[in-house]
Amino acid sequence: MKYIFFVFLLLVTFFSLPFSVFAKTNSFVSVVNPVRGEDFWEVQNQKPEDGLKGQLEILNTVNLPATYLIRYDAFNNINLTDLLKNSKDEKGLFLEVTPTWAKDADINYRRSDNWHDAGSAFLSGYEKDERIKLIESAFNKFKDVFGSYPKSVGAWWIDSYSLEYMENKY
Repeated sequence: MKYIFFVFLLLVTFFSLPFSVFAKTNSFVSVVNPVRGEDFWEVQNQKPEDGLKGQLEILNTVNLPATYLIRYDAFNNINLTDLLKNSKDEKGLFLEVTPTWAKDADINYRRSDNWHDAGSAFLSGYEKDERIKLIESAFNKFKDVFGSYPKSVGAWWIDSYSLEYMENKY
């Protein structure tokens, strides 16, 4: 009986002690929105800029900063680029290969059954010299539109060769 009482007392003491929550004061949210252009756009009665307008409005209302990762084909939509130019938020590149990007980079787009197939949409679906052309064209287009190179890039997956190339050059 003494043993059970001792264990009970020990457990009560242990669970009544205060404990620290380390993440309590260091929490944050990072909002990252991809911005796509007309390539593969299938939404009826809506334009790519409609979604961006809604995102900007909501985030401005709650005063929450965001990063907008822009896919290459979105640079051809002046409505999208004007909205982004007027935003104080960070802008970067979304490295999702599309026919428009491949054409402008002077490479053949690797069309597959699904546009989002890794061999079509990922840089790793292309040869190294093609990846360099894609990266160069995207970074230069971004600079032409926004006046500087992007501070961030994003993708579903970035291969080590492309990442190292971007890190060393930009």
